[in-house]
Amino acid sequence: MKKILLLFIFILFSSGITFAADKYSQDYLKNNRHFSPMNPLAESIAEHCIKSSLKKETGGKYKVKFTGYTLSSMKKGIFKELEITGTDLKVEDINIPYVHLKSLSDYNYVDYAKDPVVYKSDMKFMYDLILTEESMNTALKRKEYQNVLGTVNNLAYPMFQIMGVSTKIRNNRIYILTEYNFPIAPSARNKVFVASSDFKIQNGKIRAVNVKMDSAYGNISLNKVANLFNLLNPLEFTLESLDTQQCNANIENVNIVDNKVKIDGKIFVKGE
Repeated sequence: MKKILLLFIFILFSSGITFAADKYSQDYLKNNRHFSPMNPLAESIAEHCIKSSLKKETGGKYKVKFTGYTLSSMKKGIFKELEITGTDLKVEDINIPYVHLKSLSDYNYVDYAKDPVVYKSDMKFMYDLILTEESMNTALKRKEYQNVLGTVNNLAYPMFQIMGVSTKIRNNRIYILTEYNFPIAPSARNKVFVASSDFKIQNGKIRAVNVKMDSAYGNISLNKVANLFNLLNPLEFTLESLDTQQCNANIENVNIVDNKVKIDGKIFVKGE
């Protein structure tokens, strides 16, 4: 039986019959049934290659599901469905314990022969992402965040100068620890201002809400503290560090569960 199957595959590839080699349009691939006995093997190879590439770039462990239409269209970079689940990966030196990505468009075309790759079709994905206290604190060490602090310090001068920012997650709330001093008459030791916040999505941005602070700081306007939160927002900055100019990410929900930040939304890729 195996010999018959191998002979059939050989005849199929060596005869004039092809897998619609010149038919890569969305209408053709989506609206026709395709007889492609090599699809399962090709899909398995694609899944292995994707996992190997992701592991090489980010570490971590991955599960990948890849579905195509025909062998020839897959070779060209056209696929029907892609689903990736990753754990314990690292992007831009930021540790990410979990990410899940799934295509929502059922015709996706990536010209991987180009460098950089060219997106030939519009694509849409949904994603789930989990961040930890460690994820945010790693992001806050980046040079770009020091530029954020520089901007805030220019606004705050000469009242105070922010020396550093770190975060903690306790009881499903994010605490921002802001280390500061006074530029004109500096103290021997930096002081630390602590406030906590929940977050919500507003106009596609993560904004601080329900801000709380220790009464030891006196009568400080919570609106001013919330504004400071949003200027220094470690969660927003962490997500921006993971962003790319090649696509648009839309945040739909943010929740803090089991002292981890869970975020979901959509990613849109515009084809040329």
